[in-house]
Amino acid sequence: MRRRCCIIAALLAVLWTAPLSAQQPIGTIRGRVTDAATQQPLSGVTVSARGRAAQTQADGRYFMNGVPAGSDSLRARMIGYAPAARAVTVGRGDTTVVDIALTPQAVRLSEVVVVGYGERRAGEITGSVTQVNSAQFNTGTIVSPQQLIENKVAGVEVVDNNEPGGGLSIRVRGQASVNAGSEPLYVVDGVPLGTGSGGGLSVGRDPLNFLNPNDIGSMTVLKDASAAALYGANASNGVVLITTKSGQGGPRVEYSASMSAAHVTRFSAMLNGPQFAAAVQAHASQFDTLLRNQNTDWFGLVSRTGWGQEHNLVLSGAGASNNYRLSVGYLNQDGILKSTTAERISLGLNYSQQLYDNRLNLHANLKGTRTYDRFTPNGVLYNAAQMGPTQPILDSASATGYYNWPGNSLTSADNPVEVLNFATDHGTTYRSVGNVQAKYDLSRFTHVEGLSGTVNLGYDVTQADRVTFYPNNIHFETKQPDRGSYNRTTPTQANSSLDAYLDYAPPVDLGPGHVDLTGGYSYSKSHGDYPGIRVTQFTSNDLADNGIPSDGLAAPYLPNVQDSRLISFFGRADYNVNDRYLISVSMRRDGSSRFGPDNQWGNFPAVSVGWRASREGFLQGLLWLTDLKLRASYGKTGNQAFGNYLQHVTFQPCNAQAEVQFGNEFVCTARPTAVDPNIKWESTGTWDVGADYSLHGGRFSGSLDWYTKHTDDLIFTVPVPAGTNLSDFVTTNIGSMKNTGFELSLNAELLRGSPSGLGWTANLTAAHNTNELLSINPNAVGAQLINVGGIAGGVGSTIQVLEPGQPINSFFVCKQVYQNGKPVQGSYYNLAGDNVVTGCNLNSNTRAFHDPAPKWILGLTSSFAYRRLELSLTMRAWLGNYVYNNVASNVGDYRELQQGAPYNLHASVLETGFTTQQLLSDYYVERASFLRLDNLTVAYQFPYLGQQLRLFGSVQSAFTITGYNGVDPTAGLNGIDNNIYPRSRIFTSGLSVQF
Repeated sequence: MRRRCCIIAALLAVLWTAPLSAQQPIGTIRGRVTDAATQQPLSGVTVSARGRAAQTQADGRYFMNGVPAGSDSLRARMIGYAPAARAVTVGRGDTTVVDIALTPQAVRLSEVVVVGYGERRAGEITGSVTQVNSAQFNTGTIVSPQQLIENKVAGVEVVDNNEPGGGLSIRVRGQASVNAGSEPLYVVDGVPLGTGSGGGLSVGRDPLNFLNPNDIGSMTVLKDASAAALYGANASNGVVLITTKSGQGGPRVEYSASMSAAHVTRFSAMLNGPQFAAAVQAHASQFDTLLRNQNTDWFGLVSRTGWGQEHNLVLSGAGASNNYRLSVGYLNQDGILKSTTAERISLGLNYSQQLYDNRLNLHANLKGTRTYDRFTPNGVLYNAAQMGPTQPILDSASATGYYNWPGNSLTSADNPVEVLNFATDHGTTYRSVGNVQAKYDLSRFTHVEGLSGTVNLGYDVTQADRVTFYPNNIHFETKQPDRGSYNRTTPTQANSSLDAYLDYAPPVDLGPGHVDLTGGYSYSKSHGDYPGIRVTQFTSNDLADNGIPSDGLAAPYLPNVQDSRLISFFGRADYNVNDRYLISVSMRRDGSSRFGPDNQWGNFPAVSVGWRASREGFLQGLLWLTDLKLRASYGKTGNQAFGNYLQHVTFQPCNAQAEVQFGNEFVCTARPTAVDPNIKWESTGTWDVGADYSLHGGRFSGSLDWYTKHTDDLIFTVPVPAGTNLSDFVTTNIGSMKNTGFELSLNAELLRGSPSGLGWTANLTAAHNTNELLSINPNAVGAQLINVGGIAGGVGSTIQVLEPGQPINSFFVCKQVYQNGKPVQGSYYNLAGDNVVTGCNLNSNTRAFHDPAPKWILGLTSSFAYRRLELSLTMRAWLGNYVYNNVASNVGDYRELQQGAPYNLHASVLETGFTTQQLLSDYYVERASFLRLDNLTVAYQFPYLGQQLRLFGSVQSAFTITGYNGVDPTAGLNGIDNNIYPRSRIFTSGLSVQF
């Protein structure tokens, strides 16, 4: 009875309200929306009034019927343009015509910026986001996409190892982890790659070497947690969104080609032939008879001019409802060491199709690449530094025809030319990354105006084959127990992802402002198989048909299969009040297979607010102030970039530590690992306060930011109490650290539209970051410092420390005593600094002393244009970074002449006079601040068959000003210079043309 009464009441309510609705007077609004600057029609503009909304068509026209009669404001919104409002009065049964011209907003604050799962106008963004488009990219010989934005983004540190196709790393606002991954998450056209905080395979040494830089349209760096939190457990190290180019305009053919030549800038400073001979005669006369009268430049023998070439061919175009871009690229870049080469063949397809009156947008993006890399065999640079310069290159009596010191002493240097010509290290990688996306506009349906749905399917498939081979007859191997080695790895990995989400931007304001909602689901999985084979002690260097030595001792095959899953739910709400007051709230909930049941799920919230202060009346009188936005944010992100199965017991079969002796026999057993079933993600909370500004009509613009990042539950591998496990170490969460910093960027049009045709623009970035390790072990009984940073010069030697209160990887050395400006061998200060003690002992009188991370990173890009002539330069400066010169400390003493055969010495021994190694002396920790002209480019455009032919020439690493005495003041991420690959100066010339 009660249910029946409810139904009758509902029917009566409908009957009562229906006549009222029918009797409400209505009218119609129509019109046209154009660009105020070009008077061209604009399509896709959302127009709303009186609770009704419509979108403009291709001709810029819109039509709204059923609009309630009365007076209101007609509003028009579109990304890249300032919102506009016009007063409108709708009469009963009348048609009101309202045309609107939208004004493009000021440069920078009006740009369309790619963010997580969508796009926003820069002026609406409340987080710390920087986008660099193709017109702003670095030029010259660009092998890796990361090089495109070097020096372009404040707070982003790009470090390479100088080798073509070699490792290249990015750090966003400092290092947020010690043992888990510290790379940002890379997302290519919506597809997350298996690198960064999400972990996964990086076949080869560069996670992005599959991607042709010429195919990239923009790179967006999400720096603070409020911007990156929508990627949750993968985002604690920042997010780099890569958007590839699409077709525009009519059918077009583009071709570009370049040639380059690379030259060594600097090698380690070693003794020459006469200096070496004099040192041997004075300190190791027993080897005097072995010396020859040569002055061999071993570094010169293993180096060369690295020639390179690159070709790109693009077919592209766009129609009324589709666009396409097909690209083919070829790159071949020789390294400055004779064995190194990077070759890449790439194919890319980008296609979009709009259907059903532009309601359905289908997009496919496919990238396929074959890369072939030849790397420097292990020992080439090491032996080039230490081989005696008085000795010859060739020896007709040897098995290989190359000279080596007599005997098979393990401590003697080997002929680097022999190693270079006989040993090999090469790999081939096939990789394909792509996605298919469908976006449907549901606005045509009643009551869901402004609603759209997107489904994105992505994949990332990699197959690689890498071989290292050291034949058994080279001197490098004849003195080894294995006598010859062959290693081959053939990893494969398949990553797939699904993102499904809804965007809702109702045309009618909610209260005083406009709301944009995004919510969805994400699923990703990864499967990797990493087989490998190792063969040693072979008697013949002949390889069988399968490419493996025909005889020898093959290590047992140990399967290594890795699987992981990540399930996510996410949502974001943006609220905009009159483009003046902005707020954004987001939440992501992740579930990962890398953790136990109690810690599989994590929540990653973020909130940010913005205030367009320049819209306030009290600032309207400042004619020089074009735009000013103040913002603040807080967010939490995670890091799961470490191995799978850490919460499970795994077994190590058949190694020396797992064998048990029964009588005279050793039985192979399986040794279980120690585990922490409660292991969980590292989490980072970030506060950010900043401002975006535009002055004098956009001629000057930029941003200011202050941030602090606090990372908890750091992953460490620590000793476990004796007797509690069959393993000595366990991986667990025990530490915390923080990064605090300040960032500044300034973009200036110093000359714009001058009568002479001269234009001048400049971009300046500055970033300061301070890192501090807060804790390692909350248990006071446990270790409070960890020695890290392995170096050459003894078994198990380290030079860095993890110590609470200090930056991570601080150098851990003794304070050297000096007399008359010269270091005194064996004399150091105690920790108090008031007494001189003899000797330097680890953990006794060693102390934390500087660290490798620069305190300031400065970048300057300046571009000049005069009619058809262009000139641009990019400069970089690091201030406050330190490097440990391990080549100098390892062979910087006369005792090294008394090994099995005398090592060549570092030239620093002429200053110090050391007769024994002083590995822990702070003398070898050098200030490595530098100023470098990274790129200088000159270009000229010629008219050619009605098109533009552009010729250019550039030089990279033109000069470096530094007080550091080693090879390169960047010296990788750990700041240890130990026979690192030298930096090259690259001269490039090329052309590009469109038809």
